Parts: sequence; C-alpha cells; structure tokens
Amino acid sequence: MPGKQQENSELVSKEGQEQAYKKGEEQICKKGDEQTCKKGEEQVGKKEDEQTCKKREEQTCKKAEEQTCKEKPACATDWKAMCETEWKLSDKCIGTPEALDWQSIYRKKPFGRNFLKSPNPEGLSTYEPAPQPDECEPPPRQPLEELGDFSGWQVTTEHIPVDTSGIPPGVVVCYLPNYSWCIKEQYVDLKAEGLWEELLDSYQPDIYILDWYEDSKLDKHVYELHVKLLAEDQKRVIKEFSYTPENEMSGDTKNWIYVKHIFTGYGPGVRYVHFLHKSKDLVVVGFHRTRITNSTVFVQLRD
Repeated sequence: MPGKQQENSELVSKEGQEQAYKKGEEQICKKGDEQTCKKGEEQVGKKEDEQTCKKREEQTCKKAEEQTCKEKPACATDWKAMCETEWKLSDKCIGTPEALDWQSIYRKKPFGRNFLKSPNPEGLSTYEPAPQPDECEPPPRQPLEELGDFSGWQVTTEHIPVDTSGIPPGVVVCYLPNYSWCIKEQYVDLKAEGLWEELLDSYQPDIYILDWYEDSKLDKHVYELHVKLLAEDQKRVIKEFSYTPENEMSGDTKNWIYVKHIFTGYGPGVRYVHFLHKSKDLVVVGFHRTRITNSTVFVQLRD
C-alpha cells in the first residue's frame, strides 16, 4: 500500500507539472500574441499615418502647383501676351521681339516705377515744413550717413571759395559765410530696369524727372539739377536738361519747391540716365543745410 500511494503521488505531481507547464505556455503564448498584435497594430498605424501624411503632402503640393500655375503663365509666349495686353503694346505699335525675357520684363514693371535708389534718404515729407534748427543752439555738422539712408547715391562735396571782394580794407569780419555744394548723383541702366532697345529707339517713351528742394534762403542759388540721357558707352550725351533757379531771399523758409521735366522725342540710342542734383550748405555760426527729397526718374507710355 505505501508503494502504491507513492506511485499515485508521483502521477499527481507529474500531472500537476504538466498542467502548470501547459498553463504557463498558454500565458506566454497569450502574452506573446498580445505583444505581436500590439506591435502589428502599431506598425499598421504607423504605416497608415505615413500614408496619410504623404497623401496630405501630395494634396498640398498639388494645390500649391495649381495656384502657382493659375497665377503665372506656363510659357514665355504667355508672358509676352500679358505684357502686350496690360501695356497695350500692339495698339501703340511697339516692337516686341520673341528673344526678349518677357517674364523678367513683366515682373520688373518698368512703367511708372521710380528707378532711383533711396529717393527720400531722410524720410522728409513735402506735405510738412522742412525741419528747422534750434534757434538757441547752432546746428552742428553731421555726416550724411547719420541723417538717413543714402545708399545708391554717389555723394561728393564741392567747396566754394569765400568771397572777400566786398570787404573794405581794414575792416575786421568776425564771421564770413562759407558755402559748399552737396552733390548727389546716380546712373540708371534703363535696360536693366526692364526696358528694351526697340522700345527706347523707335517708340521713345517719355522719361520723367521730378525733384523737391527746400527754399532754405541760405543764398539766391541753393539748388541745381542736371540730367543727361546717355548712350551705351555712358559717355555720349544724346539729350540733357539743366535747371539752376534763382530764388527770392525774402519770405517763408519752410516751403518746398517742386521741379519737373519730361524728356520726349530724344532720339534713338538712349540706354542710361545720369541724374545729378546739388544743394547748397552754409557754415556760419553753425552748419545749415538745404534739403532735397522725393527725387524721381520714371518712364511712361503715352496714351
């Protein structure tokens, strides 16, 4: 009997172990299946997210391309057609060669646009009086770069000899007026601004020159304007305009004076505009300036 009980005990233990192993395997398998499923779901989700993102990107790109195509012509011929339509070039009998980069011309918008760089360096408005110096303290001399943005201008100073001819012998003068010209100039490349040779040589669009200067009362002559239309070599002058006004010494010093000139029928060969203006400064108990603003050079087609 004891031997039989021992044998039964061994059978029970063996059976328990098998059940334990079986249960453990089921748990391991179940856990493994769950991890596998979870991993699979993550991979599927990740793949779906990637596909969704890719699809959205494609839709965004497609939409952007459609918008770009809608706003911009597809070929050079379309750009030329846009130029002809917007500016009525055919109606004005203006030549439009196929070889030109009409896309570049259209984007530069060459008509009615100011070609000068920094046309209002000091940010002055002609609708307001020019700033006046403090009466209690003489205005100091300041470098132009501290007064505004003069980029694009070539700036030089021309000193005017002091006139002592009217001073009688033996007379001592404490302060003699010391004048100088502030000269600012620019060259405008008309072809680089979007104009073309056939237009300039045959049609010859009007070239407008505008300027405003301060009636500073520092002298009878406080402003000069000199503009030249130059050939390809930037030396040969085809046409020019000069303006050297004489202003009244009495009256208000806060006014702005408007200057305007239009070049028409100037002849073929014009490729550059040389714009130069001069403003007079005075050193006597401080530094006094004549300001200039809203300088303009632009080209316009005739109606």
